[in-house]
Amino acid sequence: MVKKEEEKEMEVTKHNSLIRFEEDIEYKDLAPIFPTLYRLFMELADQYPEDSKEEYTEMIIRQNLKDLQNNRKPTGHNREARYRMIFPLDRDNVEFYLYPRISEEESEIEEITAEISNFLEENDLEHEILWDEMEYLMEEKD
Repeated sequence: MVKKEEEKEMEVTKHNSLIRFEEDIEYKDLAPIFPTLYRLFMELADQYPEDSKEEYTEMIIRQNLKDLQNNRKPTGHNREARYRMIFPLDRDNVEFYLYPRISEEESEIEEITAEISNFLEENDLEHEILWDEMEYLMEEKD
């Protein structure tokens, strides 16, 4: 029988996730759900800014909604946060990465990704999750 400690060591640690939407999804399809998606991500990652929380959140949402409504890749957000959501520049498909900027031991990337995925499914946005597709960004951790 394998001990629990050995089982834990044998588990594969997931470092980041890529959420890739079906080919027929366009950026503008994310606009109706983006405010809730963003707030959910910030809540799950426990990273609302302490000062002027709501003002900052609304500014980021407005900035990204403008791009999404015009069917463009969002400009981005939460650049200095513990977790990041990034829409990559060099992709034809609509997709985004979720990755932590904290130690693997502290990371809850699997749980955050699962909750985001559930939210997308509830909103009829077909997608797939790929793990550890962005090794180069993980090396940037502060």
